[in-house]
Amino acid sequence: MKFNFVQNGGFTVDSYQPGEIQVNGKRYRHSVIVTPGSCTPWQIEHIEELQSRHFGFITEHTPDILLLGTGETQKFPPMQHYAELISLGIGVEIMHSAAAARTYNLLRDEERDVIAAIIV
Repeated sequence: MKFNFVQNGGFTVDSYQPGEIQVNGKRYRHSVIVTPGSCTPWQIEHIEELQSRHFGFITEHTPDILLLGTGETQKFPPMQHYAELISLGIGVEIMHSAAAARTYNLLRDEERDVIAAIIV
């Protein structure tokens, strides 16, 4: 699914399909963390692998909102894995990865402090 948004610069998601995401013209076949200033690999392949240690990058940057893309379907991980984020005042929104990619672009375009962790 390709996305067409007018953006304010920075990193945006061009398209997402199961098994692949394109950010700023570059294709990735692995999970990523997308911020307004970067796109980095995320060492998780399935939501069932998720542990609190997978959120180190997010806790260092403390965005207002984390969009957690859980793959092809929306799956809620155990809350203890992301409870630290909530205690830091980071809003956590859990959705399937296509929705997380679209929502990231919308919030980014509104210049919101958002990070998307997307399982491909």
